[in-house]
Amino acid sequence: MSNTTDTRISKSDFLLYCEAPRHLWAKKNGRIELSLSDFDQHLIDQGYQVEGLGREYLDSIILPQNPGQKLLWQQTFCDGPFEARLDALIYKPETDTYDLYEIKSGTALDKENLCDVAYQASILKNQINIDHFYLLHLNKEYIRSGELDLARLFVSDDVTDKVNNLLPEIGLLRRDALSAVQTADPDSLAHCLTPNECPCPDICHPGLPEFSIYDIPRLGQKKKIELLKMGIREAKDIPVSFDLNQKQRLVADRARTKSVYIDRFSLQSEMERIEYPIYFLDYETCISAIPQYDGYHPQQQVVFQYSLHRMDKPGGEVSHTEHVSITSDDPSLSLLEQLSADIGKVGTVIVWNKTFEMTMNKEMAKIHPEYAHFLMDVNARIYDLGEIVNQGYYLHPGFKGSWSIKNVLPVMVPELSYEELAINKGDQASMAWWNIVFGNLDQSEKEQIVERLEKYCELDTLAMVNIFNIFESILHL
Repeated sequence: MSNTTDTRISKSDFLLYCEAPRHLWAKKNGRIELSLSDFDQHLIDQGYQVEGLGREYLDSIILPQNPGQKLLWQQTFCDGPFEARLDALIYKPETDTYDLYEIKSGTALDKENLCDVAYQASILKNQINIDHFYLLHLNKEYIRSGELDLARLFVSDDVTDKVNNLLPEIGLLRRDALSAVQTADPDSLAHCLTPNECPCPDICHPGLPEFSIYDIPRLGQKKKIELLKMGIREAKDIPVSFDLNQKQRLVADRARTKSVYIDRFSLQSEMERIEYPIYFLDYETCISAIPQYDGYHPQQQVVFQYSLHRMDKPGGEVSHTEHVSITSDDPSLSLLEQLSADIGKVGTVIVWNKTFEMTMNKEMAKIHPEYAHFLMDVNARIYDLGEIVNQGYYLHPGFKGSWSIKNVLPVMVPELSYEELAINKGDQASMAWWNIVFGNLDQSEKEQIVERLEKYCELDTLAMVNIFNIFESILHL
């Protein structure tokens, strides 16, 4: 290890270690991929916005309830090589003690949040007296109506007991994190078990096979570790005797045999559920930590675009309609006005991953009750085409265990490709819309981006049309 390696451990360093020890080693040795997408930066910016509003909440709501107390903002404390910059301390002079507030932009607490606060507590415990530890987070029940209501926007959870219970574990993790920083060779450190999300795949998963054990769907951590202890990384090498569920075994068999699997009976049963005319529907959305429009709650997706292909009979011509809303008002209103005209009262509505579209419809129905009947009718008619792959009725080794349309389309319809599009991912679409509505773009730039959004969303539904036709043709072979 270089003598210049930074052995200090910040709060973010500690949480990185908790993800996987090799992640922390990679960061400290300049081997981690730090490039941020526009969407990543958007989430960071949203976090800063929530942080600022959290400070307003403490200043305008908590302090007036406790005269004489003082807010100390973003102070840094150290305990040897361990350091933490706190969000907020409230000093209580009558007892010479403090309350700590950690501000989060989420709407629910998780183990990482508690570890975050417990790490801070481990640094502070021998320096100042803390009465209470609070996690201040967004209130998922808050619905915006007019100006933001800070008193209802936030929820303050007292996590003191949970934090204190975690302190022994945090002490051990701190020791191990420091050891990881000081080690010269990462091979002795544990790696993550999620290579698709890994920030340093060359460190955690060097030479990972193209179709690996990590591609087996919903394979638990225990079984991943068991396979690794057997020296198995390639999906094709998983023993036939290894305990997998039916879908996992089918995927592993695709890696081993390199053959396509078709459950014709189940495929036939699924396709018989389709009623013409067929509507192929896809939404694009953007998430906002702070609700931008009346009727929305924190961290809610805003539906701003749809693409719709229609097929009136088997093998018939396909027509297309679409809508991108770039108004300064709630975009879902104009979207629903057109969508309700484009979708008739009968026929199956085909989507890919029905949980998403159905949830969006339920949420829009609450915001715009005048369209509730229409949206609930659409939900009653939805069929999830992706389930044919997800349930293992049609599997190709090229899918590599995934049922994402981005993975399925290049295998089934190679002539269609997202790669050539200026916008080719959902998070890029989200940021494109956000920049149109909340950015400082001129009209020509907005028009260009709208055109790119239309091409991207249209490909999502055109992809479903082509995949549907292939499933139909299989049944007629």
